[in-house]
Amino acid sequence: MTSSIKTNQRTQLVWVSNQTEARVDILSVQFCTVHIKEDLNTIPTLDNSPCQGITEFKEECVVGQYPPKGRPSVPTYTVNLDAPPEHRWAAVVKDKGPALAHLLKEFKKFFLAFGQVPKDIIGFVDKDLGFLADTLPAPYGQEIKGIANITGLPLGEVVMFNIFYEIFSACTSIVAENPQGKDALSRKEFGLCWQNHSWVVTEALRPMVINLNFERAGKIVFKSAGFAGYIGVITGMKPGLFTLTVNERFAVSGGYIGILQWILGNRSIQWMSFLTRQTLEKSVDYEDARTTLKEAKLLAPAYFIVGGNKTGQGCIITRSRTESVDVWDLGTRNSSWFLLETNYDHWKAPLFVDDRRTPGNRCMNKLGQKNVGFPGLFDVLSSRPVLNKLTAYTCLMQVNSGTLETYLQHCPDPCSPW
Repeated sequence: MTSSIKTNQRTQLVWVSNQTEARVDILSVQFCTVHIKEDLNTIPTLDNSPCQGITEFKEECVVGQYPPKGRPSVPTYTVNLDAPPEHRWAAVVKDKGPALAHLLKEFKKFFLAFGQVPKDIIGFVDKDLGFLADTLPAPYGQEIKGIANITGLPLGEVVMFNIFYEIFSACTSIVAENPQGKDALSRKEFGLCWQNHSWVVTEALRPMVINLNFERAGKIVFKSAGFAGYIGVITGMKPGLFTLTVNERFAVSGGYIGILQWILGNRSIQWMSFLTRQTLEKSVDYEDARTTLKEAKLLAPAYFIVGGNKTGQGCIITRSRTESVDVWDLGTRNSSWFLLETNYDHWKAPLFVDDRRTPGNRCMNKLGQKNVGFPGLFDVLSSRPVLNKLTAYTCLMQVNSGTLETYLQHCPDPCSPW
């Protein structure tokens, strides 16, 4: 499929590749990586069985990758916001229920490898975590219960899948603006448990990648790309108005503390993916969304990447759980035409074993502002190590036309494991 951008009208594009996020006034690209590490300051060992087969790779800035050839199509489903919450996800989970069950099985296998304590935790998840569904704001708890009822999966496991991003996620985001003032965003998703040159959970996630149209009164309110059974939004677009994505911000006072506070009765804080979904549904424009994401109290620290439909409307909001730490706007502080955010504060050096920022910046600068668009941004997202073994999908959104395209991604060897 080919696309063209007319310079006499504003067009917002959003790339969602689950490893890097890029956004500009009209073109938006986002990719996010999510992986679990016991110690973020420990270099992964390459000589034990889970890491055997990791191969050396060279950083690159590829060209000519768009449009991708021979990729399986990503299905699109409708979520009817007028329907009872318990029934809204029926079509999705009837099709994708077996894939969701397989994914949850892989989660269990990963945690069981760590001994008795994880076994006890899994028992708690299966038997007791389901109570959280009754504490979630409407309609999210009811929707989660509906998914569990339709699939027959334990309610606690469906709850766990839907709060996972409050604890574990690692993302990269770019906000960029072409000479006509058009924005772009990209995102990459997560994987766990290295075996046979791949992340097992990433492999389990790919069959679950879907596009969603959230509708009311037969009209699209907003769109998103994500995973079947996950009712929140990590990448979304309100056609004609704005796009947004979210990345985890690593912090000692992270999602665990927020979830504990919620369990103990604190209802003044908000779940990240439910906040983004609410913002897409209710905010009337870029500035409204920007203000909401700056001011809300959160369960977990985060980076929000927001883009609008006017020149210069693009920002990265760095959040603690209680306040906005920094707002990095397009066109300010050495960000004349693009912003790039991973999972580290942009004014600090990234973790040395997880530097996606430097190669991402290098490829963006090599691309140049005049080439910001579908082909150029897809090339950046397809360049190692921006593209790596954790990458599951890339999604492109065009705000003015309301177009959302999602492509499954694979990184052939030699390729970085993350």
